Amino acid sequence: MRFGSWRNKASHLGAFALGLAVAWPAMPLWREAIMAWHQDRYGALVYQCDFAMREHFTARQEASARPSLQAGLALHSAEIALLDCQDYDIYQKWLMQWGLREPELQRMRLEAIEAKASDLFEVVETHEIRY
Repeated sequence: MRFGSWRNKASHLGAFALGLAVAWPAMPLWREAIMAWHQDRYGALVYQCDFAMREHFTARQEASARPSLQAGLALHSAEIALLDCQDYDIYQKWLMQWGLREPELQRMRLEAIEAKASDLFEVVETHEIRY
């Protein structure tokens, strides 16, 4: 039994080709729109996670160098603050589901860091980890 005429198949193939022709050039516009819409929220999460990771690194170094109750409490507090990185990671995965790729996410991260930094010294300070 035949499942359709050649005209029906041709119209489906034509609709598919038209959809592909429209969707392919529209993807960069879609990505730019998603990036613009979510830049503020994603930027805030980038900043919070970066701050939490730096605080955790500092607290861990302090607890290793000078073990004390105070250093242990500071480390525990810094570990709890790392939950901000979980929120960041979930939001990033969500943005990827909406079509953003790693290059777009990198650009959003850099724009978030640059928005918080008023000069080059602050940008460098944000990216470095001191021992």
